[in-house]
Amino acid sequence: MDNNGRVVTLTSGEVGSLWEGYIGETMLLCVMKHFSQHVYDGNVKGILTKNTDLLHARIARYQLIFEQEKMIAPAGFSEADVFLNAPRMFSDKFYLFYLKEMARGSIIQYSDALFGSHRRDMREFFIQNMNEYIDIFHDTIEYLLEKGIVIRTPSIPIPSKIEFVESESFLGKLRGKQRPITAQEIKAVYVNLDTNMLGKSLMIAFSQAAESDDLREYLVRGRKIAHKHIELFINLLTDEDLPSPQLWDPEVSESRIAPFSDKLMMYHTGIASTNGLSNYGTALSKVARKDITIDFGRLSLETAKFALDGVKISIKKAGLSSPL
Repeated sequence: MDNNGRVVTLTSGEVGSLWEGYIGETMLLCVMKHFSQHVYDGNVKGILTKNTDLLHARIARYQLIFEQEKMIAPAGFSEADVFLNAPRMFSDKFYLFYLKEMARGSIIQYSDALFGSHRRDMREFFIQNMNEYIDIFHDTIEYLLEKGIVIRTPSIPIPSKIEFVESESFLGKLRGKQRPITAQEIKAVYVNLDTNMLGKSLMIAFSQAAESDDLREYLVRGRKIAHKHIELFINLLTDEDLPSPQLWDPEVSESRIAPFSDKLMMYHTGIASTNGLSNYGTALSKVARKDITIDFGRLSLETAKFALDGVKISIKKAGLSSPL
């Protein structure tokens, strides 16, 4: 209801955000349960437990909204999609990296949901969810820094004067010597490196354990794409005499016993692809050098094609649902 007591139905944007959000939260709950079953570090376990508790409460709030709105709940993920007795696939350090990237992606998702909502209760719901993930992000970053296992984006001289761009040479050229990379371009490269490193490590692990041949082949393809994107970004940083973050591949175990169902691993890969596309789109709005712009555009197209092929596999396996 609005402030005058009138019944206001959910908009298409609100329904879409609720549908997508609920499925994603039930997937993350399965992931957190498996991580929590195998974590050693007490501080990491504390963050995982905190996030798991928040997920339970958040899913309950979703279910209450569905009940109040007489809206059928999406077919999310359940205990049938997580195998707690399966060996761990990742190290505690990777759990931290995953938590950081999961929180960042969720903050962006709920920010998007907020700006697509009009009902006050929906806006408050999405704000609460976003704030909870901001809290998890803070916790994770603090511990990553304390452990010394995260590389900050490089420091640059603090600006002491304003300089205006006076020549189109600032846009760079397609090849040859380029102007130095800007602070915003450095940030864009680092963000997309993190996304691709997470995606690659997940697909290494998932491809080892996937049961179906077509999913395994798809994940191997995704791993190769992510590796190629990572190499491009590292070479760009090297050319600019900037440090590169560590790869997370060594934090993946050799276990071939699936911790999750094929359906969950397929959906998770889709989320990783979607986050990657979102990051590339943001990057394209921040960079000005022609060579970097072209790189991000090309990588966006390759990621979009990979994501679309994933949707086709999900449709084939009847694993995709939508609020039509």
